[in-house]
Amino acid sequence: MVAEATSIVKPAEAPMAVSAESAAQTAPSSAPSAILEQTAQSDQAPAPTQMAAISPAPTNAPTKLDYGWLSEAILRRVEELKRYPASARVDRAEGKVVVKAVIDEDGNIGEVEVFQSSGHPSLDKAAIETLRQAAPFHLPRPLGQPRMTIKIPMSYRLDR
Repeated sequence: MVAEATSIVKPAEAPMAVSAESAAQTAPSSAPSAILEQTAQSDQAPAPTQMAAISPAPTNAPTKLDYGWLSEAILRRVEELKRYPASARVDRAEGKVVVKAVIDEDGNIGEVEVFQSSGHPSLDKAAIETLRQAAPFHLPRPLGQPRMTIKIPMSYRLDR
């Protein structure tokens, strides 16, 4: 029997595993716009001057925050507590459950639900119970906001 948890998807890798409920931060751009001139050199009549504008990246693009540390803290604790349900073992049920939860800045878990089912109610229920049992989480640094929605994938596999 092997019960393994895969890591939380990091913000820079995929559609949000960890998503902030507050407004996104923006990074100001200090690069000025530049205009380049190119003049054709020729023995014949002078060619018209061509101009191209180079603009800096938009200044309202959201900055992605790295919450890899949060993934590690949650998965470490979940892995300690996760157990393969006996009924699922008897039924030879395997699958991956993605649990969606709201974590508060103090490490407590609020709302918890199955975001993506494994197709086996016993595995889905075990994943939710494990997450609830793991809370409150010890957060090694502040979240930077009062609440955050997280998605935690948990895989359940039997040895062959």
